[in-house]
Amino acid sequence: MPKDPILDRPILQLSDRDAVTFRQLSAGGCLTLGGLGAGKTSSVGQLAARSLLSGPYGALILSVKSDEPDTWIRYIREAGREKDLVVFGPGEPFSFDPLAYISATGNAAGLTESIAEFLNYLLAVGKVYQPSSGERYFEDAVSELVRAAVVLLTNAEEPISIASLFELLSSVPDEPAQIDSEEWQNTSECARIIAKLRERKERFTPVQWSDLNVATRHLLQRFPNLDPRTRSNVESTLSGLCSKFLYEPFRSLFSSGRFDFTPEQTTHEHKLVLVSMPVLEFGRETARLCQVLMKIAFARGWLRHQYQQGCCHGAFLYIDEAAFLMSRMDSDLHKVCRSSAIVPFLLMQNILSIAADEFGELTPGSKTLGFLGLVSTKIFLANNETQTNQYAADQIGKEYRFLEGWNAGQGEHHHHQGVSANKQLVHIIEPIEFTRLLQPDGENPISEGIVYLSGRTFNATKTQSNPRGLPYLRVHFSR
Repeated sequence: MPKDPILDRPILQLSDRDAVTFRQLSAGGCLTLGGLGAGKTSSVGQLAARSLLSGPYGALILSVKSDEPDTWIRYIREAGREKDLVVFGPGEPFSFDPLAYISATGNAAGLTESIAEFLNYLLAVGKVYQPSSGERYFEDAVSELVRAAVVLLTNAEEPISIASLFELLSSVPDEPAQIDSEEWQNTSECARIIAKLRERKERFTPVQWSDLNVATRHLLQRFPNLDPRTRSNVESTLSGLCSKFLYEPFRSLFSSGRFDFTPEQTTHEHKLVLVSMPVLEFGRETARLCQVLMKIAFARGWLRHQYQQGCCHGAFLYIDEAAFLMSRMDSDLHKVCRSSAIVPFLLMQNILSIAADEFGELTPGSKTLGFLGLVSTKIFLANNETQTNQYAADQIGKEYRFLEGWNAGQGEHHHHQGVSANKQLVHIIEPIEFTRLLQPDGENPISEGIVYLSGRTFNATKTQSNPRGLPYLRVHFSR
């Protein structure tokens, strides 16, 4: 079977006889774990970035640290790919309205649910995922409002954006009686849209008119009749999300009604979209929300396309300090990214940051371990976080070994000594070994890592005494 030039391209050369291909990385992605100063960014990250840029792949590159945009622009220039670069952020000329993108490129039949689900994902950013919590009620209530608003705006042929949704929903009457007031009818955006729909009544099919009746009944009767405290909480949940996109520069970036680039351009036109909005520079919550918005929108666009040889060039998602930008949709992306030829390449310090920030687990539990299990390629660098090292040792596995023992004793008339051995199941690599891995410093540019590739054994570890090889490989990465 001939090799696929996209999928079978080597990305990480680990030894003379071992390389990790794009195909292998796309099986759930690649995760690099290492403590402060272990060389994640300067060694593994730089090597992967340069290798991926030397290929035909497009990318979405998110930035947490302030120096990342400049570093990536340098990498891209050195790779000769300036023509593919799209820098997106405050002060740049591009807009990406996610709702306009979904409206224009998504399935028309599923448009309402797509937008409602998208905003629900955004509402969850930065919140611990607890499906039974009271906050979930308000998220569902917001989704119900958004569905009704999308039905009205779509049928009125009005642009759909975060700003237009908020403008419509913030003008819904406070009580049913307000509908009859002249002031509401003359000044409300909701009233203007409904009047426009009534004028176009003859154009609608019975199904469309039925949907409009359900939507207007919810906006004009059911929602205004809610207890004022409940309604206020729902409105606060919605405004807390939307208000960030009503002011500059975020209004122009995300609520302009246009999208100057698309996820499909990364897979089909080699585009490299660099989001220049560092979390540590633009404010943790707002920059985090904006970048997760980009990640979710791109993931949805990528996963709609199924890769076949020759159809496109694939793409990668690169996030350093990825724990800052975790979202509920991440697991969905890692589960099926292989079929779309997408490689999520993540770097972070330890697994506790995933457990706490996204899943609300005090220690890594089933949700954290479930997510980690989706990632096939893992690179463990020097770390002093004990649970991460324990996880790394467990991931590589255990084997039976004979452990020796020695005993001696002495009685009144004799003494004795002996040697014994018993077979025990022990770690192939003990957790403490991950604290002893080589780290780069001012004199040493080398970062030592232990690579695990979904249970695969490595050719460089095969010997006459062990022809099967080992399920891990020690690799020296250079800055």
